[in-house]
Amino acid sequence: MSRHRNIRNINLEDEMDDDYDDYDNYEDEEESEINTSGLYTYDRNSLSANYYTYLTDSGRNSPAPPAPPSSNASSSYYPPVSTAAPTAGPASAVPSSIVRNLTAPSLQQQKPSKHPNSRPSTPQAGSNLNTPKRTQQVKNLQTEAASPSGSRVSSEVDLSTFRRNQLQNIAKATSVPRKAVKPRAVEKDLINLIVVGHVDAGKSTLMGHLLHDLEVVDTRTIDKFRHEAARNGKASFAYAWVLDETEEERERGVTMDIGRTSFETTNHRIVLLDAPGHKDFISNMITGTSQADAAILVINATTGEFETGFENGGQTKEHALLLRSLGVTQLVVAVNKLDTVDWSMDRFEEIRNNLTVFLTRQAGFSKPKFVPVSGFTGENLVKRMDLSWYDGPCLVELIDSFKAQEPQSDGPLRIGISDVLKVASNQLVVSGKIESGEVEKDDKVYIMPSVTPATVKECANNDGWKHCFAGDFILLTLQGTFEPESVQAGSVIVRSGPDTLIPAKKFEVRLVVFEIATPIIKGAKSELYSHSLCMPCTFTKLIYTINKSNGEVLKQRPRFLAKGSTAVVEIETEHDVAIEAFTSCRAFGRVTFRSGGNTIAAGIVEKVITPQ
Repeated sequence: MSRHRNIRNINLEDEMDDDYDDYDNYEDEEESEINTSGLYTYDRNSLSANYYTYLTDSGRNSPAPPAPPSSNASSSYYPPVSTAAPTAGPASAVPSSIVRNLTAPSLQQQKPSKHPNSRPSTPQAGSNLNTPKRTQQVKNLQTEAASPSGSRVSSEVDLSTFRRNQLQNIAKATSVPRKAVKPRAVEKDLINLIVVGHVDAGKSTLMGHLLHDLEVVDTRTIDKFRHEAARNGKASFAYAWVLDETEEERERGVTMDIGRTSFETTNHRIVLLDAPGHKDFISNMITGTSQADAAILVINATTGEFETGFENGGQTKEHALLLRSLGVTQLVVAVNKLDTVDWSMDRFEEIRNNLTVFLTRQAGFSKPKFVPVSGFTGENLVKRMDLSWYDGPCLVELIDSFKAQEPQSDGPLRIGISDVLKVASNQLVVSGKIESGEVEKDDKVYIMPSVTPATVKECANNDGWKHCFAGDFILLTLQGTFEPESVQAGSVIVRSGPDTLIPAKKFEVRLVVFEIATPIIKGAKSELYSHSLCMPCTFTKLIYTINKSNGEVLKQRPRFLAKGSTAVVEIETEHDVAIEAFTSCRAFGRVTFRSGGNTIAAGIVEKVITPQ
């Protein structure tokens, strides 16, 4: 209540005399300077009409009217200002309101008021203003507005044109002659082996026990893992911790990323890739499969577990389809955990019969090999097990029977980046596999699709070689100028020259449709997978369907693609991607499509549709 009593006691006349004694002077001053105040008057109507008209193409293209003659000497410092009423078309190339904003003095140059709540007074005509600079700004704006709209190209068009010219220059550049380097002499061929299968099939435990039996991992390390796993309530995960190295993987008991190690057999050097089996990490599995030459499909023989992974929406079928669609042709099926069913021959034969039909007829494998094993007890891994119903080779013998692929070391350089380890403004550390060509220190390269030039400062493969060839999984240190997130997993390192890789957004793909619930139609969305790349895409055209047996065209421009059909389609990705025709590079020409958590189709790139 005291606050209200104080308000009642206020003398309004005294307040007016104390704070607003200069109000009359302000009105007189404003009337006396009516001629100059027009230069600084804010005309809202003029801004609403002329400014938004200027933003249209017609407003920018209209020629600027001639400037009115100057009436006095003092106005020569200011450009002529039009205060025309708003009209449907632009009255001038430069709206008057924009000119006023450019020529009006800043608040710091205006005369400060005596009271903070009073209106600022209009500046005098003779005040010291930096008018020549503002005049030049308005002249530049008038000149820009009077120019044709065709010369005002947006930044996006400028960027695409610049990128296209840059790619053309890279492709037209003469290839730097490489010195004749003989491939390094190695006693054993290199094979990249991936281990796949449904979650909880025992993949990590199987390969961890194999590495222990091959003396790649010593007994002391296994004992340490066994004690730590028992403390965490996961005593049976000791061998799996050999490949599951991260804390999160060990806590959850699930492989999340590709585990990588190496060992040797009698005839080969093996780079082992342990893929995750959980559906949430299928992209990591695809990345590892794209780098593999051969595969081991691990099956859980426990009662009910095989059916869960194979029939009830498990990952066994999808992993097998992905293996074949990504170019893996050599396959061994390891029927694991047979010790839980007392090494039953009937169970082994049941699994082999069901899988043989699927792998040969649907997935496309010619002669898959089956082997009974137990990853937990280590039986039939390194030494043959004495079974009455099986006298075939053990797992290591089947791995040693794989055939190494002929490396394309004499082809154009293609390095698929699978992981970016370190990013700085002038340095980049990446890992990836050389699919074609060879690379060494001080090579000049480009990173696609960002078209980033770089210089190789260091490179090394798993064995420490500094000169790396096709087939090697390498670690690269690049030097250059790198923008944030311009280089990601899925980028490709190339050299300049006619055989360089030109990124694009549109491709013509020959594909096979898998078992899908909804047919593929024009405009359907999906995710494109190729090597380490994952990119959203759209089926823009369904060109024609093909007869599987003889390759004849069945129907032009079909309305949809049902399951089991083979067709040629046109796809378009959201951004430029670094893939090319299958005939140019097999690794970068294989594509897989996934939608709704399932693999819907796979195929090869037949043609890259480059923009004109």
